[in-house]
Amino acid sequence: MAAPQARFSTESSLRGLPAVELLDEAVALLRRAPLAILSIYFLGALPFCLGVIYFWFDMTESANAEGRLPGEAMMLTALYFWMKTCQAVFARKLLELVEGDDSERWTLLRWANTALLQIVYAGSLVLVYPFALLMTVPFGWVNAFYHSVSIVATGSRTTLGSSLREAMEMARLWPKQNHLILGLLFVAMLMVYLNLAVFCITIPQLLNMLFGIETVFVDNGFAWNNSSFYLDVSVFCYLVLNPLNKAIYVLRCFYGRSRVSGTDLKAELRRFQARQSDGAALSGVAAFVLIFLLLFGGAARAESDTSLPVSAPLVQIVEPATAKLDQAIQKTLQKDEFAWRAPRVESDSGEESFLQRMVNAVLKWIKHVLKAPLDWLGDWLKWLFDFHPRDQQETGNFLSAMAAIPWRAIFLLLAVILIAILAWLLFRHFRRKPPQPLDTLQPIALRTVDLEAENLQADELPEDSWLALAQQLIERGELRLALRAFYLATLSTLARQELVRLGPAKSNRDYLAELTRRLRGEAVVVPSFRESIRLFEASWYGTHAVTSAIIESMRANQKQVGSHAAA
Repeated sequence: MAAPQARFSTESSLRGLPAVELLDEAVALLRRAPLAILSIYFLGALPFCLGVIYFWFDMTESANAEGRLPGEAMMLTALYFWMKTCQAVFARKLLELVEGDDSERWTLLRWANTALLQIVYAGSLVLVYPFALLMTVPFGWVNAFYHSVSIVATGSRTTLGSSLREAMEMARLWPKQNHLILGLLFVAMLMVYLNLAVFCITIPQLLNMLFGIETVFVDNGFAWNNSSFYLDVSVFCYLVLNPLNKAIYVLRCFYGRSRVSGTDLKAELRRFQARQSDGAALSGVAAFVLIFLLLFGGAARAESDTSLPVSAPLVQIVEPATAKLDQAIQKTLQKDEFAWRAPRVESDSGEESFLQRMVNAVLKWIKHVLKAPLDWLGDWLKWLFDFHPRDQQETGNFLSAMAAIPWRAIFLLLAVILIAILAWLLFRHFRRKPPQPLDTLQPIALRTVDLEAENLQADELPEDSWLALAQQLIERGELRLALRAFYLATLSTLARQELVRLGPAKSNRDYLAELTRRLRGEAVVVPSFRESIRLFEASWYGTHAVTSAIIESMRANQKQVGSHAAA
């Protein structure tokens, strides 16, 4: 069903729509918005949200959080300003969609002016919003102001003063409607947050119930109860509701402008003219939309490479081999997979202020990032093009000309080409190497296992080793142990096919239920495995004697399960 069209009327512009109707029109506006406009919003919001999640996790879990703080904070700030710029463009595109007027092109100058204005306003937002929330009363007007300024401060000739005056005028309009909208959005935020949280909590249980997939959340029902989970759900909730919030204030701005300019009547007239246009006009619109999608429908990837500050090891008078070992240990402990376990080192800041420590940390981080690659590049180039001039002056002869040639660079290039050719030849040689015949393979020594142990698991040996062990036990006349080896070989085969998941707490009936669920309607493997369980339990746990017939039945059942893997 098509989305309802937004209603444009002079009465709505003068008196303001009821909050519920405005919310309904905002939903309809988002449904009408093409993918190219929505992609602009997520092009800015997704990198920032992912950056917030990574920053929070790294700062709360990493032992090197203090050293990484300056670089990651600057990167997160840049992503924040980029998100605000994209949100402003998204809101202006929605306004142009409502007005039907997109005559002003998005040139490089307009993008730059929009970004500059949004950086100014977004920088003050992080300071003003907390005070407005604490004071409570002015928060509605402050919220309306910052949403309005993201819409009006998007022109190529828009100034800071003009956008400030217009945004303040829009924020003062219809305070009752504004505060009711905030209340509705707050209730919607709570509902969406609770639904997303319950959904994320129940996913592991559903996967375990429906598909038998076991995760850490199944073993520990409260593993989700941490700050990262709450932050992830909050970010997801923001991505769901914030576009609707932008659309609501776009409509408020549209009706506010219509009070003095009749923009709603102009939009209605444009819609009437569009319906009367011929096929050629429709083709032109389709071509414009196609070009618009090609220009703005892509996605950007934000990559941030952060370096680990490496603390210098303690200076000691040791043997050279011991010093190298200490350096290797220090370098290994600085890696991410080990650094998070180490306790954080308290910095000896003395009496420096927070600003001084922050500036020093930023300068230290920049120096660390740039120094190592530049020093390495300079040393390498110096070594590569070092001419080694002779002691005796040689001018105007053959030897001086030969000495001026960078022989190291030439020899290095030839060596790289030679190594590449050899690597290619070796690759082709080993790729065409025929497989080794089975009769030439050397027998593999079986690892010793205790078949009498109650805690013996099928994944301690591969299925071929279990079968070979069973054959050895049959030759020695130990049929009872051979029976268990055949049963463990069958379990190993099922686990290799990912039909069951081995676990020390699972019983034979648990394995049978899991196999039946995954091979619903299969008429060979499930009956064979059920028969193997019956024979094994009757002889291993019961008093039935193990005969050659039982061994052959176990061998046949194992082959049936293996044939399912080959098929």
